[in-house]
Amino acid sequence: MISRLEQLCLDKGLKMTEQRRVIARVLSDSADHPDVEQVYRRATEVDPRISIATVYRTVRLFEEANILARHANQTAEDFC
Repeated sequence: MISRLEQLCLDKGLKMTEQRRVIARVLSDSADHPDVEQVYRRATEVDPRISIATVYRTVRLFEEANILARHANQTAEDFC
């Protein structure tokens, strides 16, 4: 089943590679607002080939497409 975030990406015309799908699912399934490091750890549990650089690029792409919003707090920048 496709996640809500994956559907938003498709609706915006983004190319969804398998690694982007994993990252989108990790974000969609998060009950919290994970930072990039947390997204990376969770994504590599699903696909160990995902690099931290891929997570950063994908998060930035999702932000630029207005799919994700960055939330700054005192210790880290989180995404939802």
